[in-house]
Amino acid sequence: MARVKMQKLKASKMAQQAIDRVALLIEMFGPRLVGDEATDRTSDSLHEELSSSCDSVYKEQFEVHPDAFLGWIRLMVLSYPVAVVMLWLSQPYLSLILLCGGIGIMVTEFFSYRETIDRFYPKKTGTNIYGVIEPQEEVLQTVIYSGHHDSAKVFSLFVNNRQTYLPKVISALLSYAFLTLLSLIETFRQLFQGTFFSFGSVPAVILVLYILGTAATYAVSLLWFFEGKEGSPGAGDNLIASSIGVELASYFRQKRMQGEALKHTRVIIASFDGEEAGLRGSRDFFSRHIDDLCSGKTYHFNVDCLYDRSHMTFLTSDQNNRVPLSQQMATDCVNIAKSMGYEAKSRKIAFLTGATDAAESAKRGIEATTLIAMPWNNSERSEVYHTPDDTVEQIDEVAVEQTVSIAIRFIERLDTD
Repeated sequence: MARVKMQKLKASKMAQQAIDRVALLIEMFGPRLVGDEATDRTSDSLHEELSSSCDSVYKEQFEVHPDAFLGWIRLMVLSYPVAVVMLWLSQPYLSLILLCGGIGIMVTEFFSYRETIDRFYPKKTGTNIYGVIEPQEEVLQTVIYSGHHDSAKVFSLFVNNRQTYLPKVISALLSYAFLTLLSLIETFRQLFQGTFFSFGSVPAVILVLYILGTAATYAVSLLWFFEGKEGSPGAGDNLIASSIGVELASYFRQKRMQGEALKHTRVIIASFDGEEAGLRGSRDFFSRHIDDLCSGKTYHFNVDCLYDRSHMTFLTSDQNNRVPLSQQMATDCVNIAKSMGYEAKSRKIAFLTGATDAAESAKRGIEATTLIAMPWNNSERSEVYHTPDDTVEQIDEVAVEQTVSIAIRFIERLDTD
């Protein structure tokens, strides 16, 4: 019990230092879109701090096309009125091809996080940083702790009216699906009935559907303003997680100086770039290092969005619920949290809520989970998420303290076991 109390005291101090670092970095550099100077300078600062605690520290650059990840939204908005015109001109097959193309891009870019249209967007350079802390003896396992230091573009549609955000998005997507179905019906009607457009040959019910599809152009057009050009301060999403990494590196360095170094567990502290552009930074990292740093038994402890201690959750799936994460690792972390008197749970990520960097490691067979501290579903999410209000004041200090404690206990228990 005394050890738990001492660890909590250390975690409390580390949490405050992590939050203070976030406040300072945002004050100095502001929002951090991938590829921007502010993001590069932030990564330089984190790199410098890790250098004083890790055995080796690295900066790795990668190419990224950040506007492509949500570029499908405006492509769909543009394709919709063109498809409507094609319908009215009795070219439903052209309408169908156009609409299915938009859906295909949405599915591959957002649901599957594939780089389908990236080459058609401006290229920038992202920067990952990571530090390595080697164990005292032979490496038998590796734990990667990670956050991401880039921030998201402001979701304008959410900021302008949070109550209507979800209905607007759903209405637009349903409108798009409706017009696609109508185009399919009209294509088959022409093929098998030889009917070409004229008001006399189109059944009244179909004509009404044409009018409804045309009117729905307004609902789809609202998505044009889904995101703005400016970046969020990104304090809770997710600079705080990267700052915690600096504290963890310092902690394990101090333990080594006290003669209590980890015996067989290598620790990697990573801060990824480009998470908000479709996990591009973590994808690059795990693609590069799956055969060296990530060889053997490897665990990935990812952290994101520490806004509310009452929603401490370890994810068991990722990427719109398409990628399974480690149920065993999530359960172990929940048990560790509860043993320290914290409330925590595990659950799957909700469909249509995006992804975290743990998806990229899990795809490569690494045991991974993401700790989040906010409701992560389509009807509930922190009101500051991807907004200008994501400032350091919105970070839950207790959630940060608990995250520090759980991460330390998870790593030390693995090493002891």
